Amino acid sequence: MKAKPDCIVCLFKQALNAARLATDDVETQVKILSEVAARFDRAGMVGSPAALSQPVYEIVSELTGIADPYMSLKQETNRLALDVLPGIKNAVNIAADPLDAALHAAVAGNVIDLGIGHRFDIEKDIAAMLERPFAVSVKEKFRAELGQGKQLLYLGDNAGEIVFDTLLVERILATGTAVTFAVKSGPVINDATMADAEMTGMRKLVPVIETGAADIGIGWDNVSPEFMEAVQKADMILGKGHGNFETCNERGENFYFLLMAKCAMVAAELGVQVGDMVFCDTGGSR
Repeated sequence: MKAKPDCIVCLFKQALNAARLATDDVETQVKILSEVAARFDRAGMVGSPAALSQPVYEIVSELTGIADPYMSLKQETNRLALDVLPGIKNAVNIAADPLDAALHAAVAGNVIDLGIGHRFDIEKDIAAMLERPFAVSVKEKFRAELGQGKQLLYLGDNAGEIVFDTLLVERILATGTAVTFAVKSGPVINDATMADAEMTGMRKLVPVIETGAADIGIGWDNVSPEFMEAVQKADMILGKGHGNFETCNERGENFYFLLMAKCAMVAAELGVQVGDMVFCDTGGSR
């Protein structure tokens, strides 16, 4: 997905959110915004929205000395998600179609996005989204591809959200499909890292690997050999959230994307409305 002029507004919103989280010093916040503007002026609007936003978080860390401004919030969203997990897991287990229910639970977890300042209430939002239909769904195509001997690479998105990913991973494993889960190699926004995979129990379920970088979505020029090998071996790849969609929807591999459309640009790319839940494949983006 290519960045649009509207993404520039989001760029500075993200910069201000991250700056305020990292420091109360207004002078430093202004310096962060000024540096973001300077780097954008030099680089221009190239690549995906995710690539456009990437320097924001590098600048915040450089100017504040705080490598992971979102650390405490990530830990808190993990704890909140783990608290409500038993009830959501029970709903999935007793559903007439547990795979469909697990897809709903996993995409409902995608409401947890601290980068764009999206407001959410984990318990209320996820319970409500379990009942909502997908605006786009390739569930039956996906189901038909699962089975004994198949390999799926699951690209995780955010902390907290990873808790509900465990429900979908369990359902995929039940089909005989092998799953490898990928997290970031370092902190960027509230994206899940190996520490989150450990805290939430994902590492007890399946092998967890790192992408090789701390990029929003997948920075394909920066991935590790281990990650690229997993991509090449996978029969299908499931990407969660905006960042993975923005950086992978033009790839040639067999991609599926599971996300809630949180901005007008991504919604337009998907052909849906803001707030819609989407489960599409690479043929489903426009």
